[in-house]
Amino acid sequence: MGATAAMMRLRTPRWKDPRLIVGIVLVVASVLMGAGLVSRMSETTPVLIARSAVVPGDSLESADLVAVDLRLADQTDHYLGTLEAIPDGAVATRTIRPGELVPMSAIGQSDDVPLRPVVIPVDAAVAESVVPGATVELWHTSPTTDDGADAEAQLLVADAVVRRIDEGSSLGMRAMSVEVLVPADSLGEVLEVLSKDERLDVIGVPGAHGLAP
Repeated sequence: MGATAAMMRLRTPRWKDPRLIVGIVLVVASVLMGAGLVSRMSETTPVLIARSAVVPGDSLESADLVAVDLRLADQTDHYLGTLEAIPDGAVATRTIRPGELVPMSAIGQSDDVPLRPVVIPVDAAVAESVVPGATVELWHTSPTTDDGADAEAQLLVADAVVRRIDEGSSLGMRAMSVEVLVPADSLGEVLEVLSKDERLDVIGVPGAHGLAP
């Protein structure tokens, strides 16, 4: 009796056994799901990358962008894929660094950019220390008063963005200018300092992107 029971337990399962069918279905489903996941992860998608810095308010031009094929998996919708996908009148709403994928979140209209351009005269050494797209501070140093009070430095703008650098046109000219983007609510203070021809320094932010080596 014991031998017969042992043989029954070791008997090969029949193909109609529900447990065997369920097991086969689960294995096949697992294999198919795994193959589908690997296939999706290996697929490449065209995406645009910035060749050079694109600053807030700049239009997205083909000369500033390059298309490459990358594996983005489920992140495809987060980045700009083709030049044709750029909306009419679109501009950058934040700085897009060289080599950075162009995110959809950094694209908008000019009304979405709360910054205004201001041209600031600077020494050549200052102009050569930053590049377009760099984050800089603007410091105003008040002149010494008639009663002999010391000049004081005041931070006017903590996060201005360099838009472009003008190296000047005169041979041997050491004075240059830097066009920076400042928040609209700080524009009045900056223009007032410039109108008085008082000292306004452009200072690169340590650790920030855009400081020339």
